[in-house]
Amino acid sequence: MKISIIAGTRPEVVKLAPVHAAFAAKPGMTAEWVATGQHGSLAEQAEAVFGITPDRKLQPDWNRKDLWSLTGALIDDLGAHYAQSRPDAVLVQGDTATAFSGAMAAFLANIPVGHVEAGLRSGDLAHPFPEEGFRKLIAPIGQMHFAPTRQAARNLKQDGVKDALIRLTGNTVIDAVQQVAALDRKPAVLDRVNDGERIILVTLHRRENWDEGVAGVCTAIRTLRNENPDVRIILPIHLNPRVRGPIEAALGNEGRIELIEPLAYPEFVAVMKRAYLILSDSGGVQEEAPSFGVPVLVLRDKTERQEAIRAGVAKLVGADAARILAAARPLLKSSRAHARMARRSNPFGDGKASERIVEAIALLLASQGQVNSPGASILPMMRTASA
Repeated sequence: MKISIIAGTRPEVVKLAPVHAAFAAKPGMTAEWVATGQHGSLAEQAEAVFGITPDRKLQPDWNRKDLWSLTGALIDDLGAHYAQSRPDAVLVQGDTATAFSGAMAAFLANIPVGHVEAGLRSGDLAHPFPEEGFRKLIAPIGQMHFAPTRQAARNLKQDGVKDALIRLTGNTVIDAVQQVAALDRKPAVLDRVNDGERIILVTLHRRENWDEGVAGVCTAIRTLRNENPDVRIILPIHLNPRVRGPIEAALGNEGRIELIEPLAYPEFVAVMKRAYLILSDSGGVQEEAPSFGVPVLVLRDKTERQEAIRAGVAKLVGADAARILAAARPLLKSSRAHARMARRSNPFGDGKASERIVEAIALLLASQGQVNSPGASILPMMRTASA
């Protein structure tokens, strides 16, 4: 039985790598890794960390300005690959152009689609854009919906997905972060952290934070640095020039503000483990940081990961400087306030999501007799998510 795993961004690589490994340990299952190149060297860096050599690399022009022509080209390329490779199922992750294109091309080729991290919803098609649209569009054409949380499973059912097609698995990022944390890497930037300094880790890349959002975050960062002599800010700058240019202009050559190149995943996890506080608009960071007891201030107005907010380990603050400062100052001034958020309780999984996903797919394909047809789905035989 052959599964095509489609990955293009670094988060997709991180979250699908444990699934790839679980397939390798499952007799009778073969997983091919198809790289779309969406994040280029960042994704390749993550593949190297997990020992993944792509079976196929696509070459779409990711520098296109228009998302529609890029998506169309990617669907075309993936459709041609499926016709040649003839997988029994296709697995996509999350809400990227890669995930949507991989799912749509499989649907048009009459191949069952499995969706890892299915069911995340912000409730607003504009936030985040285009991710909210992509994940909602995958839902009607998917046949295997691997929900990371009970809330995600409820969201799928509210969208009309049958309960029998949903499997509650946990989030595969917890599988990955547990594996990588054990490597205990130490990036060079940590050598510049003095004894007694508290690290604020910042990541920023979302489209909705371009321009005014970046400016607001930079103002807040500089203010927190000025107010707290024992704070050092570490900010790996995203490669997108709409983010990189303004950050470098605003914060370049500032003391105790480390503007560094994007870190390899193990090194990023090492910094995350050492952080006192994280400011981020990343979805993955909201899921990973609770494993290390690090509070997260989410630089967005809406999040599809409400579980972290409800658990009290993350807080929505947006990208306005005043709101960021109002939330960050108490955490830096009061150890009690920090301790309330710094609880080692991760609502996103137990590190066994990948095994559950592989078992579910193996059951489906074995029941179907290895036919490339979504018409004969036996998913009602799977254990499903209770909400």
